[in-house]
Formats: sequence, structure tokens, C-alpha cells
Amino acid sequence: MGGVTLASFFVAAFFHAYSTFWTGDPGAVILLMPLLTGLLLGILITNDEIVVAAGAGLLAATLAVVLIGLFLFAPLLAGVAPANRATEAFSISRTVLSALLLFPLSVVGSVIGRGIGDLFLPSARVRAQLEALREETRRWHEALERMERRPLDRDLRESQLLPPEPREKD
Repeated sequence: MGGVTLASFFVAAFFHAYSTFWTGDPGAVILLMPLLTGLLLGILITNDEIVVAAGAGLLAATLAVVLIGLFLFAPLLAGVAPANRATEAFSISRTVLSALLLFPLSVVGSVIGRGIGDLFLPSARVRAQLEALREETRRWHEALERMERRPLDRDLRESQLLPPEPREKD
């Protein structure tokens, strides 16, 4: 879904005059959409390792570049547009621009999204580790409290004892 979303926004930004939905500034769309899509993708896969988030960003970017390339070359492949140098140069340059922008931005977005997701939506594994650490900390605090009470208890017992009786001299 991330690749399809990215491809649709990139194509809409490339042809913003003919787009059915208004994208605003095409440059902002081209730079922000991979980050936002990667961010959402990373948040959605917080249960997996960070390598999986980076791989998902790469997969989304690859699918988006393929879809953008297919859309840009579709008129040439179908024989509808003339196969001249200008059309080919436009299609190639936009596909290469898409690849150069999509790969780093979507991978960075997905890794950042994974980190944000861990902060707010920790996975079951992380929650179990945190609970184990909390339990161990409770045990340490209880042991320290017992150790601190021992000398006080001994001092109280010694002060409650009667002073030793004097010995009689022979």
C-alpha cells in the first residue's frame, strides 16, 4: 500500500496541472510524502525488528518506482505517444528522480517511524522485557529495605535489654 500511495502522489506531483486532486506545491509533495508514508509504515510494524522496517521502506520505494516508471512509459509502450527523444528523456528523468528521492526518504521515514512506534506502541516482546526489569527492580528494592532494617532491629533489641547486673565480689 505504501508503494501505491507513493506512486500516486508522485505522478500527481509530476502532472499537477492534470491531476484530479490538488497536491499543492509539487516539490513539497515529492519530499514529504516518502517521509510520511515511511513514518506510517514504520509505526505499523513496531512488532518486528528495525531491519524489517528498513526492508519495508525499500520494498515500498521499489514498488513505487516501478509503478511510476510503468505510468510514465505506458504511452510509449502502448504506441499512443510518439517515441521521440523528448518523451523518452522526460520519462527517464522523472523515473530516475523518483528513484533517487524515494529510496533514502522512505527508508529513513520507516526507520524513524519504527522508533516512534516503539516509544508509544511497544511490542509484546519489549513489554515483557520491561515488566521483567520492573519485577527485578522491585526485588532489589525489597532486598535493600530488608538489609537496611536489620541493623536498626538489632540496635532496638540491644537498647531494650536490661543493663548487666553488677557482679558480686568474692
